[in-house]
Amino acid sequence: EEKGGIDKVRATDFLAKVFRLSPKAILLGVTLIGITICMIFPYWYWSKSDPILQVSIPHGSRANFLEETSLGLVFFIIPWGMMLFFLPGILHKVFHKRNIFLGLSFILLLILGTGGTTPIPILILGENAFNILTLDRFTFWASIIALPFFGYLVHSLVEGGLADFLKAAVSNLFQKTVALTLAILIVITAALVINFGNFKSLQPDAIDVDPIVDFLHRDGHDRWRFMTLGFGDQMAWLSANTKALSVDGNYHSARRLPELTTRAVERIENSKHLGEEGLEALREFISLPEKYNLKYIFSNDKFYEPLLYFYGWTKLRPLENNIDLWERKDVPPLATILPKKDIPLIQKLMWGILPLSSLSFALLLNLGIWFARREDRRALIIKPTDYKTSKKWYALYALWIIGLTTLCAIIGIKAAQAKDYHKDYTELVHAYFHALDFKNFEEAYSFLEESPDLSYEQYCLELSLEDGIMASYAKLDTIEIELIKSPSEKHKKLEVTSHWFTAIQEYKKNKILDLHKSGDDWYIRKKPYTKVTPPDQLINIPDINFHNQGRRKAETNATYREDILDRPDCYINQGHLIKKEGRYHIVGEIQNIDNDPAYVTIVAQLYDKEGTVICTANADEHLIHNLLAKESSPFRIDFDLCHGDEYDQNKVASFAVFARTMVTDEKMYKFNGLRNMSISQSGILEGQYDNYGNKEIAIPQILISSSEDKNIYWVDSKYIDTGIRPQREKDFEYDLTNDTNYFVKQRGTDSNLLVNGSNRSRYRKLFPTRTIKNKTLRYGDTEIQLYTNGLVSF
Repeated sequence: EEKGGIDKVRATDFLAKVFRLSPKAILLGVTLIGITICMIFPYWYWSKSDPILQVSIPHGSRANFLEETSLGLVFFIIPWGMMLFFLPGILHKVFHKRNIFLGLSFILLLILGTGGTTPIPILILGENAFNILTLDRFTFWASIIALPFFGYLVHSLVEGGLADFLKAAVSNLFQKTVALTLAILIVITAALVINFGNFKSLQPDAIDVDPIVDFLHRDGHDRWRFMTLGFGDQMAWLSANTKALSVDGNYHSARRLPELTTRAVERIENSKHLGEEGLEALREFISLPEKYNLKYIFSNDKFYEPLLYFYGWTKLRPLENNIDLWERKDVPPLATILPKKDIPLIQKLMWGILPLSSLSFALLLNLGIWFARREDRRALIIKPTDYKTSKKWYALYALWIIGLTTLCAIIGIKAAQAKDYHKDYTELVHAYFHALDFKNFEEAYSFLEESPDLSYEQYCLELSLEDGIMASYAKLDTIEIELIKSPSEKHKKLEVTSHWFTAIQEYKKNKILDLHKSGDDWYIRKKPYTKVTPPDQLINIPDINFHNQGRRKAETNATYREDILDRPDCYINQGHLIKKEGRYHIVGEIQNIDNDPAYVTIVAQLYDKEGTVICTANADEHLIHNLLAKESSPFRIDFDLCHGDEYDQNKVASFAVFARTMVTDEKMYKFNGLRNMSISQSGILEGQYDNYGNKEIAIPQILISSSEDKNIYWVDSKYIDTGIRPQREKDFEYDLTNDTNYFVKQRGTDSNLLVNGSNRSRYRKLFPTRTIKNKTLRYGDTEIQLYTNGLVSF
């Protein structure tokens, strides 16, 4: 006002005004800084006195958006939306003299929001902050700053300077058409963003957490920790509704377990999306649940089912919301009093009262000013400022909008063309395997050549007959396509090598595909399905069932779930500490010498010369956890998941094995076996896994123990990639040449092989005769014994 307008203000005038007002500004700044420090002091002091060392967790907002276009869409294009078309106008408006500092902040946030597209963000933030922060927050703040200036432009387009320019340059109809088009596009983009999850699911379907909460709150189930799998962000809502504790968490900076803080794992519940590192973190928790008092797992994803089963977890009945409930037997409950860091009461009060109080005070102060200045209330209302500029700026806006629109059109056309997979046979193969991976069978069927013998119903029926870990539990990683024969321009023969990963192991499958061209489109010719029907149409097999009553009572108050039955007697026939390829393992064999079926848990510990425990591990997939009476199983315990300063392989001096048993009433399907086994001169074990029962084995497992002079030196497992229907068999192969290069460091004795806390010699006296009748093969000086196991759907 002193100079007659903002356009007549010069830099000297601005500096003079700043100098005159600097004492008030300094006083205000010091006051605000003091209030801020006072409010955040409890958090700052806690983070400094008890820091959390979390390794960097990968995040899509740090990617190069030009290379990862899908991440650029999510973390840059969608937050900006239609404002991208008006970006030059926003920059022009935000860099007016009165908005210069706001403009600098806007540019800084805009650049930081580009993530790893340019090296500028990492130079500004530094490598440490860049790898910790999620950079989409900067895009969000930049869009908030740009929003009022975008509003100025929209207002000017409707009834301001931009509207006048368009009317004068073209016509009134053109101006109204542009304004209406912009309004429609804003509504459409907003609707698309709101319904983005309907086009591409980013979260699991809504889960009713009430049945889970009810389960945790009854019968003392909240005395153990729990874990969720496949819940997405809903895991936080479950934790908010129960007092039961979880080993996982949605707030990464508050995690304490070294198994989480030392890995670049966001959450255990979505570990399959994090590759091998995520699955390794999950294995550490489910293989040694006693360490974390982890007893229950709520699974919303079938992918994890094989891992849980072969690691000794028991699948209970599904809850009312169709969430699978898994339980680990013989896990001790949490201590009555858990350790908790003591924080001074004054800091608790500061952190709980001051932030909310300051916000409430600010709101009340503004309301007080509002009501106190009733006569000036209209002056407090900010009126939209008209947007006027020179014609060259209008031309620049037009060129930017036309260029961006053209780019969007080109991207849309290419995306539409890319959807026509039939034009290129390699794209067709990729699309076919992608459809099979995501169980889009109708889309996969559309890629097949039409045949009167192969209807869609027949195609789905043939797929359903091939169960197993590959058909039901695997996810596609990559595929490699090689042209092996091209008889004509309309006929191609391809060898497709697909790489799949499961929760247990990775698989590589080779498949020959015949592709034929009809007109301009390629199609896959499916080979006829081999239809083999066993001669016995009706199978009747007697079975033995068990039921454990437990200690449940017909009372409304909490009941007890502990098992009061005696623990079955088992005997560790042998156990050895071996070193293979630079890593320690414990291998051996255990037998249920009782008359009751037993659930077996085997824990091993490594000690240094002073007798200090340096590592603890459980037998996981290399053990048959449920043993019938007199049944035996080999076992192998790996120490690959041990980490920390206390675990040094060079310090290993001795070991001990502790086996625990519980009576189990689990259904154990034993109507399977091996036949026609032979070992070639090259060391390949071949045979057939025979399912002569009346249930389908979804994932057949073979445990292979190698021994010399009756001493086991290695145990491994082999999974057949397809299921085995009743009265059928599947061929398998196993390479025995890998089971060599071992060194026995120490053999087990009665003193370090214990069962249920008792010395092994006690069981030898009680049960002097123990027989094992597994079939033995010989490969040179090596004796091979094989044991069958499998996941069966009852």
